[in-house]
Amino acid sequence: MGATGGTGQAVRELAPAVGHEVVALVRDPAVTRLPGARVTHGDARDPEALARALAGIDAVVSCLGVRLGQQPGTVRSAGTAALVAAMTASGVRRLVSVSTVGVGESVAAQSRTARLLWPLLVGAERLAEAERAEAAVRGSDLDWTIVRPPRLVDGPDTPVTVGVDVATGLRSQLSRAALARTLLDLLDTGAHRRGCVTVTRG
Repeated sequence: MGATGGTGQAVRELAPAVGHEVVALVRDPAVTRLPGARVTHGDARDPEALARALAGIDAVVSCLGVRLGQQPGTVRSAGTAALVAAMTASGVRRLVSVSTVGVGESVAAQSRTARLLWPLLVGAERLAEAERAEAAVRGSDLDWTIVRPPRLVDGPDTPVTVGVDVATGLRSQLSRAALARTLLDLLDTGAHRRGCVTVTRG
């Protein structure tokens, strides 16, 4: 989910190298090929498209979201709610879902400056949309993990710090490559099941 975005691209590029076969749900019918993935078409909010994408798979990494500068809308929350329902119906249990710092318990571990300015930089509605998406996951019976990164940047993989109460500030950042590795590590190890973690550059 979200395979054409920056984080999704990093995940599908790394996943085959660590033993995963990838199915990417893509909305744009003009996209017929993606490196590292088998493409299936449909909207992330469409139950039938989700059922097709989930057929024969055993886990989901969701990178749903919109890029900074775009209106947040409800794609993330509506798509996540639809995904949770489709996974429940299909029997696919494991979900690793990308959120953001500044949501839920991660706020308490932000610096005072970050708590004040992060909503202005990211957008209060974008954070509210992430909260709604998290609520859909947390309210499910799935085997889920929610991952909250700080500002994402391009660049090489780096060591990371992962935990429930990892401190972050306005300068905290993480490469998409490092986030992708962390998502796949959590998928493989099953660590932090039914928990929310912050991940930042170590």
